[in-house]
Amino acid sequence: MKKISIIFLTSISFYAISDNHGSSKETNNYKYTSIGLHAIKSEKSGFALKVSVDLPGSFYAVLQRQADEIDYENESYDKVIDSARLGLHMGIGDIFESIATNNFEIKIKNFFDVFAELGVKTSDFDGERFNFEGKDTHANFIAGIRFGNSNGWEGKIFVDASKEAIIIDSGNPTCKALSCPPYDAELSDDVDKKFGIGILYNINNRSAFIIESSSSKLLDQAWNIGYQVNF
Repeated sequence: MKKISIIFLTSISFYAISDNHGSSKETNNYKYTSIGLHAIKSEKSGFALKVSVDLPGSFYAVLQRQADEIDYENESYDKVIDSARLGLHMGIGDIFESIATNNFEIKIKNFFDVFAELGVKTSDFDGERFNFEGKDTHANFIAGIRFGNSNGWEGKIFVDASKEAIIIDSGNPTCKALSCPPYDAELSDDVDKKFGIGILYNINNRSAFIIESSSSKLLDQAWNIGYQVNF
């Protein structure tokens, strides 16, 4: 995983450097087509690959794979999460303009973007090492705002809501047969809400550096440092 990440990061870095055409004059032209590689630090370390594609209108699509290292029973495993979401973004001024009537009209500039993403997540713990109880696919909803200068420093505030895959103590003795997995996992009963903030620095028109932090009731505080290539 680490070798693939290094190769990928090197490739997109060459692309970003070779295709630097300068920044857009608009300061609220937030980019929704990109490929990013992220290093995640929580209880242990992990990596994530995220692809976002701008679609017609105000829609965009997001595909993401995240692998987090976890410790359980003095052993280390990977928790792999695959996500697919459809997003919608609009400037705050456009939102008020769309709901304006003849008797009610407010002029507001698009000084920040409002975005919302809805899709599904699939979670797994090292495949054969864990027996997943019930369905491992669940709904995922993300919403927030993007603000700041799309040619320089940007900020983001967001909430990420979904059920989380957790390891459970079933009370059964450890399975020692080769045909059965030794540990159990299941989705949390309640939806876990992760609240986060992020900073993005647009190095040029094609590349950006990202720092994010998020936390929730079920998961430890996580730090996300990433490099993104924009298209």
